[in-house]
Amino acid sequence: MDNLKLFFGVALLGFSLILFVISAVTYKRIGSRRLLLVSLAFAMFFVKGLLLTVGLFVDSIGDIFDSSMLVTMVDFAIMVFLYLSVVKK
Repeated sequence: MDNLKLFFGVALLGFSLILFVISAVTYKRIGSRRLLLVSLAFAMFFVKGLLLTVGLFVDSIGDIFDSSMLVTMVDFAIMVFLYLSVVKK
């Protein structure tokens, strides 16, 4: 197991969870649709970090998630949520 991959996977997991919780609480207080989209983007980052971290320990998950196409699709979805949160009125 690569220690650098583990470090960045756990860092992505923790940081995205913190940002998701902050944006979700703020969305609940304010109710802005933009914050909902930002929260969804951070939630997807959290799921991605979770899969990357678990994939380091479980080979079947790691093999599926190591596919560059799947990672690209998740990143694309995250970018769409962030884009929509900026341009949405």
